[in-house]
Amino acid sequence: MTTIEPGWYPDPADPATQRYWDGGAWIGKPVPADAEPPAEPEPVEPEPEPLPTSYGDTATPDAAVQSLPMDQRYGEGPPPRVIQRVPGATQPPDTVPIRSLGVTVGWITQRDVSRILGGRVLAHPGQRFVARIVDVLCMLALNAVVNGYFIYQMMQTFWPYFLEAAAASDPADVEVPQRLSDQLWVVLLIALGLWFAYEVPATLNTGQTLGKRLMGIKVVSLAPVNLGWGRLLLRWAYAALPLICFPFGAVLWILDGIWCIRDRPFRQCLHDKSPGTAVVEVGSETADPDKEPSR
Repeated sequence: MTTIEPGWYPDPADPATQRYWDGGAWIGKPVPADAEPPAEPEPVEPEPEPLPTSYGDTATPDAAVQSLPMDQRYGEGPPPRVIQRVPGATQPPDTVPIRSLGVTVGWITQRDVSRILGGRVLAHPGQRFVARIVDVLCMLALNAVVNGYFIYQMMQTFWPYFLEAAAASDPADVEVPQRLSDQLWVVLLIALGLWFAYEVPATLNTGQTLGKRLMGIKVVSLAPVNLGWGRLLLRWAYAALPLICFPFGAVLWILDGIWCIRDRPFRQCLHDKSPGTAVVEVGSETADPDKEPSR
């Protein structure tokens, strides 16, 4: 081929086109085989350079970056992204760790944290604790009114069994009344229904239960989408359903409530993790509403 004069010839890789041979290599863009070629071939546009895959950390592979959906409420620039921790990776500069079950699973930049929060201030764990106490007191009052009759019926069955078991040499020999188990499930299901009716619709409408309203805090979405019934049902279920396994579920419920004390970077409880929610101070909402995350 080195003896062939420069000019336009059929492309060996694609006979339907012709390309320019400069005497040593094929150059320029191909043109259709039946077209009149120009005097000089058009240069081939260079391929775009790949985007950087880390924040100056060569140990972070491109698979370690997970992007959130584009949304103008995050402001200009690329969407916030999470750098997942992989073997051999070190924490990039100007980032904060993301922890799950006490283990660092990735990092996110301080700037992206601020963009996701949209100018809001995260609620203090003490505010959440007091708000939860108020909500529990409200739930006890609701159960006394709505569930009181069924609790009374259950206690009438339980008390004779308790006295008999206390007087027996071996309490295990005293058979638990089947009726007591049925009444317990009725009371428990009514209590869960009241909890759902008290918390989920109020959180969907305003982000606040009565306790959160008194403490000046509210539930918000960390993603640029509104909270819906599905996400709030998931959030409520993580907090409520462990109590069905009482008393063991109560340990998980307490662990869930105190998780936000050490969680970073959004001070989430365990029931905030899957639905992607956080609790912020209502008085901190001074940012542009068009650039704030939705509820």
